[in-house]
Amino acid sequence: MNLPADVYYRVVNIAESYYVLRDRLKKMENSVLSGTARKDGQPRGNQISDTTAARAEKIIEKQAECDRKVKAIERAWNILGPLYKEFIRMNFFEHQDARNLEFPMSLEEKKEVRAFFLIKLARNLNEI
Repeated sequence: MNLPADVYYRVVNIAESYYVLRDRLKKMENSVLSGTARKDGQPRGNQISDTTAARAEKIIEKQAECDRKVKAIERAWNILGPLYKEFIRMNFFEHQDARNLEFPMSLEEKKEVRAFFLIKLARNLNEI
């Protein structure tokens, strides 16, 4: 099964962003715990608003989307064997070219492992 081009590029981008997504998720969790609204004593309009609730909703939405992507990557990665996990980690998460990685696999097998991982990831993300 070949992925449509738009889905392929979206899924590759998400897979390659795994470490960034995990770091972003940790930062969001920390900002919720330590963040407070800036107050300078000046009134803001003539309506009563709950800026804390609005801010919390945005953070929760971003956090949920980031968490969804991280979990989808991990579910696709966890079904692989140890050798294939290491290959995917180095190829996608650490951005190393598959042709330059020294694994006891042919280039064709590396392509098949990449394709298998990307298809599983696309399914986990509900892209296909």
